[in-house]
Amino acid sequence: MNEDQNPTTPEVTEAVTAWQTPEYEVVETALEVTAYRSADR
Repeated sequence: MNEDQNPTTPEVTEAVTAWQTPEYEVVETALEVTAYRSADR
């Protein structure tokens, strides 16, 4: 289904699916905020 969007290996599709979990989104947001604050120093 996502072959056109992800022309790389099928493993990438599985990883992206894991990234789309709500728990990961929270962690990703926290990491983005931390990275932003670190870059702002």
